[in-house]
Amino acid sequence: MKILFVIKSIIIYIIFNTYSYAVVSTPTPTTTLSKIANSMSYSANNTSQNVTSNTSSTTSKLINSSKLTAGIQKSAEKYGLTIDADAAAIVASIDTSSVESMSKALASLEDNIAHLDDDYVQTIDQDTIIYDSDWVTLSKVTGGSLNYTSNNNVFKSGASQQVRTQVYVNFKKRDIFADIDTKITRAVGAGGQVNSIGGTEIATSWRTGTGSYKKLPVVATDDRRIGDGWGSHAGAFAGQLDKFSTMKKSTTTLQDACTHCDAGSYWTVKQNHIEEYNNNVNDTSSFGSIYFYGKFTTASEGAEGVGDFAFEGGFTADGASEQEFVESIERYEATGTLTAKAAE
Repeated sequence: MKILFVIKSIIIYIIFNTYSYAVVSTPTPTTTLSKIANSMSYSANNTSQNVTSNTSSTTSKLINSSKLTAGIQKSAEKYGLTIDADAAAIVASIDTSSVESMSKALASLEDNIAHLDDDYVQTIDQDTIIYDSDWVTLSKVTGGSLNYTSNNNVFKSGASQQVRTQVYVNFKKRDIFADIDTKITRAVGAGGQVNSIGGTEIATSWRTGTGSYKKLPVVATDDRRIGDGWGSHAGAFAGQLDKFSTMKKSTTTLQDACTHCDAGSYWTVKQNHIEEYNNNVNDTSSFGSIYFYGKFTTASEGAEGVGDFAFEGGFTADGASEQEFVESIERYEATGTLTAKAAE
């Protein structure tokens, strides 16, 4: 496996240097190769029984990485974009057959989108590439470093919690936005009782705002408050541009309250965030919202996209502490590819 890793590192190093005539913001080769090594470190624990299958997978990734890297160079030259070589190396090392590989890569990529004014006119034309996830069923997450609960008080056990994202990327205009659809089945049924038989389905759709970008790969995130009967609104944690992959800051604390909001406004109080996402609707001060987070990346025009999606919600009694709420948070997530096609 060490030999395969060295071969892969050398080939990707050669690819980047072969196309050095593009407009590239390039760190030293050592840094780039180190990033690739880190993003692939999980594969070093393969057992001897997995050597054959992993050799085939590695060969496939090398071929795909070569094409993807060439595509980045082509799009950068065509549209006058620069290349974040660190991010490009991470994306090029993704094994799309491995959820762990995709999830780890996405987590290490930083959002590079600048948000445009709300009155920006969104258009879908012949230069638009549509990245479609189709309907994705999220899986329940328990334990882990943030110790998500195994309770089923928020989301109905056994029900399909689903999301579909269609991301519109126009490399000529350098803009990006998305249509997001969610189908969430809560455990709470009629009368506000946790019900393993019944349950309330929340079907919600929204279109994000528009972002612009100057670098490849494109990396964009969105977070949302999804309600029962009132649709969705933007999340309101911490800074204006901060979007969190989870509501948990630690195993016992919530993400910080809004820091850009006017002094004394609703979202500057952390307790109000707790009430927002508390799904115990028998607590009349709770709103029963679901927290949504999504992250997307694509390396170049027409290249495959990768997305990460999550739902979260808590369930506590009236007057519960921050720690009690955080420890009650249930989480569902999914990571997968988005197929690219030209808009008609």
